[in-house]
Amino acid sequence: MNDPDESAQTPLVGAATPKESWPHLQQLHHELDSVAGLFAHQHYDEAVRKAAQRFANRVKELTNRSDLDGTALMEQAFSAKEPLLAFSDRENPTERDEHEGFRWLAVGMSRALRNVLSHTDSYGFEEVTAQEWLIFISAMHRRLDQVQQVAAA
Repeated sequence: MNDPDESAQTPLVGAATPKESWPHLQQLHHELDSVAGLFAHQHYDEAVRKAAQRFANRVKELTNRSDLDGTALMEQAFSAKEPLLAFSDRENPTERDEHEGFRWLAVGMSRALRNVLSHTDSYGFEEVTAQEWLIFISAMHRRLDQVQQVAAA
C-alpha cells in the first residue's frame, strides 16, 4: 500500500477529487484542502486526523503556544476564566455558554479524533463517517476564523 502522504500528492489519473465526487465537500474550509488527496485515495482515518491536527496547529499559531498540545492547548486557549482566544465576548450567560461549548468541542476533537487516530494503526472510518467528521472540523475552522484574541500568551 502507498504511503498516505505520498498518495495525497499523486491523485489517480481521471479520478474525481473529493470535492467533485461529493458536492458537500465543495464548501469545506480551505484549511482542509490539504487532506483532499488522502480522502480521494480512501485514507479516511488519516484525512480526519490531519484535518483535526491542522485545527490544533492553527490554535498554536493564534496563541503563540507551541509549547502546548492537545487537551492542554485547547483548555488554555479557550479557558473559561482567562482565555487566550474567545468565541464570544462572554458578557452574559448565553455568550459564556457559547464559549464554553466551543471550548469543549475543541477539547473533544483533540481527544476523540486527533489523539485516537494518532495512536491507532487503523480506526476504520468509512467514507460517509469521514465526510461527517470533515464537515464538523470545517465548521470548527470557520469558528476559529471568527475567534477574538483576548490576551497574548
